[in-house]
Amino acid sequence: MNKPTVGQRGGQHERKKLEKAMIWFARIGVALAGLFSLAMGLVSYFSPEQLEMALGVGALSPIGLSSIRGDFGAFFLASALAAGLALFAGRPSWLWVGTWLYGIAVIGRFLGLALAGVPEGIAQPIIIELVMITLFTFGARTLSKDDSTVSRYSAS
Repeated sequence: MNKPTVGQRGGQHERKKLEKAMIWFARIGVALAGLFSLAMGLVSYFSPEQLEMALGVGALSPIGLSSIRGDFGAFFLASALAAGLALFAGRPSWLWVGTWLYGIAVIGRFLGLALAGVPEGIAQPIIIELVMITLFTFGARTLSKDDSTVSRYSAS
C-alpha cells in the first residue's frame, strides 16, 4: 500500500479546509433564508397589512385577511421550519421543502409573466425567490455531506 506523499497530504488538507468553509457558508445561508422566512411568516400572522403592501396583495374581506395569514403564513413558516430542522435537528434533507416551495412560487411568477405580461416591480420578488432557492439547495447539498450536521437519529 502506498503512503500519501507530502504534496498529496497538503492537497487533502486544503480540500478539508475548503469543505469546512463551504459547510459554514451553507449554514450561514440557510440561517439567513430561515430568518427571512420566519420574519415573513410572523408578519403574515401578526401584521398582514404590512405583507399586503410589501407583496402587492390585498384582502377584500375578513376571509381574505384570514387567507393572507393562513396561506402566506404557512408558506413562509414551513420554509423557516425546514431551515430550523436542518440546522438544529441535523436534518438537511428538510431543506428541499424550502427549495420546492420557493421553486413553485417562481413557476407561478413565470406563468403570470406569460399570461398577463410583465408588471412593474416583478423582478424583485423573482430575484428574492431565486436567491432563496439557491440558499436552500446549496444548504441541502452541502450539509448532507457533513457528518456533524447529519442527524444522529435514525431515519424513522
